[in-house]
Amino acid sequence: MENKKINYISVALITMITLIVILTSEGLKDLPELLVNTNTKYLIIALSMMLGDWIFDGMILNIITKTVHGSINYFKSLKIAIIGQYYSAITPFSTGGQPVQVYLMSKDDISVPKGSLILFNKFIIYQMTVTLYSLIMFILKLNFIFNDAKAAVPFVIIGFILNLLVLAGIILLFYKPEWIKPMVLYFYKFLNKIGIMKDMQKYVCRLDKSMEEYMQSVEKIRENKKSTIVLIALTSIQLTFYFSITYFVYLALGLTEASFIDIIAIQSLVYMAASYIPTPGTAGASEGGYYLLFKPLFTPKLIAYALLLWRAISYYFRILFTGVITLLDYIIRKRKKIAV
Repeated sequence: MENKKINYISVALITMITLIVILTSEGLKDLPELLVNTNTKYLIIALSMMLGDWIFDGMILNIITKTVHGSINYFKSLKIAIIGQYYSAITPFSTGGQPVQVYLMSKDDISVPKGSLILFNKFIIYQMTVTLYSLIMFILKLNFIFNDAKAAVPFVIIGFILNLLVLAGIILLFYKPEWIKPMVLYFYKFLNKIGIMKDMQKYVCRLDKSMEEYMQSVEKIRENKKSTIVLIALTSIQLTFYFSITYFVYLALGLTEASFIDIIAIQSLVYMAASYIPTPGTAGASEGGYYLLFKPLFTPKLIAYALLLWRAISYYFRILFTGVITLLDYIIRKRKKIAV
């Protein structure tokens, strides 16, 4: 309960600071005029991109659940995916979503070990896809980054390196799993030596459990290669839905010079660079990355307004919608419990 309060307070504070910075920026002095000239048709399409993101998230979870557990109704998977997104959005490093999803699965007679395995599979496939997706886009937009967005270079490079390390870790997990544990243990010993990690044995036990779950996930992926290819394709579509929100914001502001690929490529770089920032919903880092990378495309006059629209749709609308679904699910389960 205490952690929840801290997360809510963190989200509220970061949101307040972000809104103050955006709303007091020079670019929003003509806000009434900007609002009048915004094409709402494209904003509605941008909102529908979030709907596409949720639909595909539910579809991916449903396919993996069927592979690991057996038949499950798609709408149950969709509900679990949406509620998971809510808790991920309000916790640092998006760590809150998976435990809640495992709990919800247990209510549908999916055991905790199976639920954990399902989500480990989903995590591995997602990380593989988003890392490769972002790296391809990084290569495509190298000239843009070094010529038009020099201020963002350190931000993007750090994100690039971190994503590359994640990809290397996944490759090692597939082909040299026996290398992983000694490497992690060496890191644990270092943390223990400098006094950061006190109870090392507790973390070693957690590592053993995680390694066992990872290996089961890897085995499932190896056994279902065709299904994995389908899941990677679906995850790529899901990411494209999410990244294309900015494209429709761009069109809503009457801009047409940049192509669809230009926008989703740069948006994927924002995501890549901000994804490892330990704030709920990567708040602060996402806005900073967006401002630095998209400023050349939106112009100084429109960038603050574009940022406000994008964040309102991609984060605050997400919290609002998924929060309502989470609340309704809680009320329904509570009533069923009372009825029993």
